[in-house]
Amino acid sequence: MIDLDTIDVSNLNRQFLFRPAHVGKAKATTAAESVQRFVPTGAKISAHHSNIMVQQFDRDYFASFDVVINGLDNAAARKHVNRMALAARRPLVEAGSTGYNGQAQEIRRGMTECYECFPPPAPKTYPICTIRQTPEKPVHCIVWA
Repeated sequence: MIDLDTIDVSNLNRQFLFRPAHVGKAKATTAAESVQRFVPTGAKISAHHSNIMVQQFDRDYFASFDVVINGLDNAAARKHVNRMALAARRPLVEAGSTGYNGQAQEIRRGMTECYECFPPPAPKTYPICTIRQTPEKPVHCIVWA
């Protein structure tokens, strides 16, 4: 489990692994601990409070897994994981949400389209959590106003 982010109050109403006591803690380590309580035996979860796009997580790192599961919330990181999984010849389960909509897609090299093959259409609405916590486009500020 790899995530660079820390838990914010806004995460509590949309991410079931986190509780109020977790605010300010690393998402990856806290999520790993929470999942471990669901499946205490047989699950080995390594947590990294890091950026998925650093050199440490290269093609060989991805090749060490049977399957890659992606739940990232930014396009650059999702594209990177897509490329790494394809290069490592590992199946990727690409999943995410936008507002109230969720999606999941299996990606297999040479068998299915990849994450970047057909970019998703630009959103017409923006989730309030994106606007308040990570406004990255001028339109986010306009919508918030």
